[in-house]
Amino acid sequence: MWVHSDEFILDTALGILLQKGPSAFTLSDVAEAVGISRAALIQRFKDKATLHLKVMERNTQEVRDYFAGASPEKGLDPLWAMLKDLIAGMGDGAGTEGYLLLLWGDVQEPSLRALAAERNRLVLKAIEARLPAGPRPPEHTAGLIQTVIQGSCMQWLVEPEGELAAFMTKRTHMLLSVLYPDHVFG
Repeated sequence: MWVHSDEFILDTALGILLQKGPSAFTLSDVAEAVGISRAALIQRFKDKATLHLKVMERNTQEVRDYFAGASPEKGLDPLWAMLKDLIAGMGDGAGTEGYLLLLWGDVQEPSLRALAAERNRLVLKAIEARLPAGPRPPEHTAGLIQTVIQGSCMQWLVEPEGELAAFMTKRTHMLLSVLYPDHVFG
């Protein structure tokens, strides 16, 4: 029987990944932070790459679970509610740079890239599924909305202005107001 749950170890590993980045974090860092020996960590997770993969698999499952539990209602108000909720998860932006390091690791390793692509597609499909019928193809509009969300995060990282979630919400609101000028997004 293990003293620490896999969830606790994965939470700890994620924190270290965000702090140090995928190339600099070590099993020793995680073992020390958890309070177990490096050998015990290896026994449970094999190696650094496997631990990293398990962290990102769990992250992807959390995204799957979020969308599985989200209201599937179509329309601009349900879309806006979902987008605000997603963006709120970005928080104030503290430590966001660490997520860029994780993304860099994601694009380097094929199994991590596949998980990142799945998370990306889940968000895109969720946006598309909530869009009302309109003059533009929903996949184009969904792609544009997702691009503004992701781009506003990058823009904020370069020139932080207030809290990250507020900045991203404002930029997304601006886009939706241009795309749907007759709708009031509350």
